[in-house]
Amino acid sequence: MACMLIIVCMACEKEEELFPGNLELTEIANNLKFAEGPAYSNGMLYFSDIEANLIYTWDNTNGLQVLKENSGGANGLYFDNSGNLIVCEGDNKRITLTNSNDQESILADTYNGKPFNQPNDVWVAPNGNIYFTDPIFNGTQTQDGEHVYCILASTNEILKVTDDLLKPNGIIGNHAGTEIYIADYGASQIYSYSIMPNGTFANKRVFAEIQADGLSIDAEENIYAAGKHVYIFNAASQLTGTIEVEGTITNVHVLDEEEKTIFITTHNSVFKKTLTE
Repeated sequence: MACMLIIVCMACEKEEELFPGNLELTEIANNLKFAEGPAYSNGMLYFSDIEANLIYTWDNTNGLQVLKENSGGANGLYFDNSGNLIVCEGDNKRITLTNSNDQESILADTYNGKPFNQPNDVWVAPNGNIYFTDPIFNGTQTQDGEHVYCILASTNEILKVTDDLLKPNGIIGNHAGTEIYIADYGASQIYSYSIMPNGTFANKRVFAEIQADGLSIDAEENIYAAGKHVYIFNAASQLTGTIEVEGTITNVHVLDEEEKTIFITTHNSVFKKTLTE
């Protein structure tokens, strides 16, 4: 199934500067309950279906495959620098790691002796630090608020790195590991912070005044935000374009390899577009 992709270019002279080629999204998965968490590794897309309690894979050769059942309400996914799959298990209130041998280990399930609320989305910094958001969209609050946490690669210590957000959701960092972007769904803002050498944050700033779910970043450090549309901002926080997609958009993942490709999840479908064809 093909879905028309409408690009509105806000600050470039030509649409082709951002999105050359034909403007069609290809639906690669449908009849889902709540698709989320797109991540990519070794030619394969991984994504979660929260309400179906599944993690899927998709590639051009094998199509859609179930990777894991009883996923613990898996939501955000991300691959670390060693190719391990990091999973936010919202229902299980924990962060897990699955290695290349399908062996699973728990990275974090409590802070100050209490379970997390509902781990939602995750980003791994170049130095190996793991940052994840912990809002409440359903279920019971078990922490003293809705925060962002860091698992330090050097010590496995868990730090609470924000205490001033209403409902942190999507999270992504820049390629140098010096700046991080967090979608505060409750405040309808995307904030940016400087990442300090000890893993903590400083210099909180409003990056964009929109309500967004998942976030992604491309090689040029444009930020893609899943909201009413997919919004594209440059690193100076200027809105440069939007992608309009049918359905409720939940997340986005931009892949920069030989070709730039974007994957977009909605409640019911996953779409793919190679942007440089």
